[in-house]
Amino acid sequence: MTFASILTRDQFQVRSDLEVVHLPTGAVFRAYPYSDPRDLLQSVRGNWGRAGVPADGEYSERVRRMASQLLLERTCRTDRRLGFVA
Repeated sequence: MTFASILTRDQFQVRSDLEVVHLPTGAVFRAYPYSDPRDLLQSVRGNWGRAGVPADGEYSERVRRMASQLLLERTCRTDRRLGFVA
């Protein structure tokens, strides 16, 4: 399966503060709800499902990083301790 090299935010659906889906691949990324959101990134895990991890390791790493960034942004917006209240 070949994926476009351009990765955009609109290719992701944020389901909750702890879950993001990459729509083109169906990969689901989840994080553990730490008491300190700054620790969230160490817990992000991806499940690529039936599609499997794309053969292009660089692409899959960029997808993981974007999903992690979206999870962190969502968490920071709702956590007043970090000063990023939306």
